[in-house]
Amino acid sequence: MGAGEIFRRIKDMKARVTALMLLLLLATVPATAQHTKRAAKSEDTGPVSVTRSAALRLTISSDAVGIFNYLSDPRKLELWFPDQAIIEPQLGGRYHFRWTDTQGVWSGVVTEFIRGNTLGFTWQPPNDPVVTNVRIKLFPQGAETTVELSHSGFPSSEALDKAVKNWSFYLQNLKSVIEQGVDMRGQTRGKTTRTTSARPKRSD
Repeated sequence: MGAGEIFRRIKDMKARVTALMLLLLLATVPATAQHTKRAAKSEDTGPVSVTRSAALRLTISSDAVGIFNYLSDPRKLELWFPDQAIIEPQLGGRYHFRWTDTQGVWSGVVTEFIRGNTLGFTWQPPNDPVVTNVRIKLFPQGAETTVELSHSGFPSSEALDKAVKNWSFYLQNLKSVIEQGVDMRGQTRGKTTRTTSARPKRSD
């Protein structure tokens, strides 16, 4: 075999090897793309749960200790909030509130309790499966105290808006009872005086 024939065969062999490599490369590309597509399709982040919350602030001309008594003493609670109140003023304590113009009893657990400073509790209207959370914190400012109420865990904006409307009324009533001795719910209790018969329904 001459040198020319050897070079020709080597050249043919290189060409075949190159063609084989190209075929192998083309054969693997679609498989890789298909595998990537299947992996991306199987990704699932799962359902996302979104809750809503709101914070309300009000300044009252009184010291924090005095205001806290209106939040944790059953007799003083009845002056501005529920018609009937039972509460164990301690962390983990139970409470039961009742309004005469509604059916059922609001019951829950005290989740935060720092006397003169913070009160937190669960909130669940009767026959409502959703449990939300209320937190009331007091910020003394000289002769005044800022009351901050936050309510969180609402599954819908409608429920949140209803709660904000009711809490706005009751916080204003707390201020009215403490500063003026006037119960805006339109009932006479102790030193409070009747002003109006209008009062909102309880929030869900």
